[in-house]
Amino acid sequence: MPEHRQKVIARLAAWYLRDCPIVRGRGLVNRLLGRFLEVQTLGDIRIRLINPLEYHQRVLLFGVPYEPEVTCFLTGVLKPGMVFIDVGANLGYYTLLGAKRVGPHGQVHSFEPAPLQFRHLTLNVETNQIANVVLNNCAVADRVGETQLFMSDGWNQGTHSLGMAQGNMRECRVKCTSLDEYVAEAGLCHVDVVKIDVEGAELLVCRGASRTLTLLKPPVIVFEACEKWTQALSHSTSHVKEFLEGCGYAIYRLEASSAPVRTRPSTVEIYANLVGIHTTAAGFWYEQLEHAVRKCLSEKDLVEEHGNERAMQ
Repeated sequence: MPEHRQKVIARLAAWYLRDCPIVRGRGLVNRLLGRFLEVQTLGDIRIRLINPLEYHQRVLLFGVPYEPEVTCFLTGVLKPGMVFIDVGANLGYYTLLGAKRVGPHGQVHSFEPAPLQFRHLTLNVETNQIANVVLNNCAVADRVGETQLFMSDGWNQGTHSLGMAQGNMRECRVKCTSLDEYVAEAGLCHVDVVKIDVEGAELLVCRGASRTLTLLKPPVIVFEACEKWTQALSHSTSHVKEFLEGCGYAIYRLEASSAPVRTRPSTVEIYANLVGIHTTAAGFWYEQLEHAVRKCLSEKDLVEEHGNERAMQ
């Protein structure tokens, strides 16, 4: 379908699913749109929306900035030729961003255990005709074999987890590996950036990457921390930070601010996007973190200023 026609359809779909007062038949329209609907983001990245009412897909359809701090930071740090590992890829937003940034001489290694999300991830990689991505349909933890995945039936399909943090979750048996095992089998001599979004299993991922973190010393680890989800796996977000600090990483909050804020290892994180920068890493990585938080702060101030202006009119 021509690009201009896709944009028109996407705008009409966004209006119907968000603003149209008629709600009857919305589920049917959602399923029909899922057969062909596509949006463009970050310039020329194309993302197929197979379930436009699902939270992550809805954000992309409505044109809302998708995790702006994380997007800005990864856009700044990922350079041609780098190796990027995306643990918990979901529909592939960061996998596609990474593939675009590291270029044909770089590599992206993407992991997604949930069957439906993996098919969606594969579809988006194929849609963009990307050749520098290795797709892995498995979970990442501290062991190799199989594990139980608890899948959400709600409208946010990014909340599948290795722990049961809420009652309405289905169980699914999936393959599992560790980053240490994978890095060794793939023959990776260096890893530049690791992104981890695994709904509470961050400590398991880090424990299973202890050799990689010690020997290869990836300069940057970006990860989500949510106390509710980590407690479902019988540990705390503070344990994740303490483990990474023990591996040589300084942990910072990835949020709109005038300067990066370092977080204490013992502090519990109700919800936060965090960045670990290895103490041996060059200043470039910290500079990019500074740029990301300041850019998001300026954009936040601009949005608030415009909102105040509209309120006064």
